[in-house]
Amino acid sequence: MNDIQALMNKHIRTLTPYSTARDDFKGKAEVLLDANESWFGGSGVNRYPDPRCTELRKKIEDVMSIPFSMSAITNGSDEAIDLLMRIFCAPGDRIVIERPTYGAYRVFADLNNLSVVDVPLKDDYTLDVDKIGAVISGMQPKIIFICSPNNPTGQLYSFESVKAIADMNSGITVIDEAYIDFSGKEGMWRYIYENPRVVVLRTLSKAWALAGARIGIIIASEEIHEAVMKAKPPYNVSELSQRAALSMLDRRDEIESVKEDIIKERKDLSEYFSTLPFISEVFPSDSNFILIRTGDADRLYDYLASKSIIVRNRTSEPLLSGCLRITIGNREENKRLKEALDGYAV
Repeated sequence: MNDIQALMNKHIRTLTPYSTARDDFKGKAEVLLDANESWFGGSGVNRYPDPRCTELRKKIEDVMSIPFSMSAITNGSDEAIDLLMRIFCAPGDRIVIERPTYGAYRVFADLNNLSVVDVPLKDDYTLDVDKIGAVISGMQPKIIFICSPNNPTGQLYSFESVKAIADMNSGITVIDEAYIDFSGKEGMWRYIYENPRVVVLRTLSKAWALAGARIGIIIASEEIHEAVMKAKPPYNVSELSQRAALSMLDRRDEIESVKEDIIKERKDLSEYFSTLPFISEVFPSDSNFILIRTGDADRLYDYLASKSIIVRNRTSEPLLSGCLRITIGNREENKRLKEALDGYAV
């Protein structure tokens, strides 16, 4: 047993995965009478989807340069988060999150009866490497989740700070890069070759405009990849979602153009927000949203809602008093937002 296998729950190491009808047969088939499917329809959705998402993973390798052998497709990043907890954690085990961050980590920890250790970010919303290091030393967490760029602060953490944490951690370090496409950086998946306890999460929900299709990507070393493929539900990504992802990945040039527009609009909105007297802080963003601080977040939220413009009120979160998170819309949507803010009476 190697070090990574030793981190896994025993029942995962010894798990015999469900074998689908498609797994049992190798070769070319013309008459499919093995999976109790309906012959009616003929559009392909009458058949079970590829349980391994083979074509999609090959396309991801071609378009995103993520090796086929390191990728697994999940029903959104949320399924990936839950899977990793079930693979490596038993009830009562500890996970570590920075705070504030993506709320689903705590929700899935609660569902799996895990203990969550919050380590607050520094005042500038960067990682407190020393405090996380002290938690690692004293508590030996099973998983550390790092969202980079972070949601809701929008900032990309430095490679050096994330690497320092992953190297200190004898457990699994999960780097959630849902917003990496807007940062201008490649991300950290290649670091897995150096530290195989690192897992990187990607998604097609944000830059690739497929939030409704629920396509998450786990990038992992051989041992973790094998465990994920065993533990995931056999048909976790629908045929329709796989087709949608393949189609969107074929539109990479168009996606790149949209991404550039979003980044340009992000800069424009950040500069505009900075001119408004009722916005006290505009935080730097490497994401497709901007975090702002205002004197009365609840009042500004309600005002925008009265104009049929919905943003996210984060004022109740630690370190985020008075903060709203605003997604970058298209040019017309951003124009409507500016017009509404121009009419806001302090």
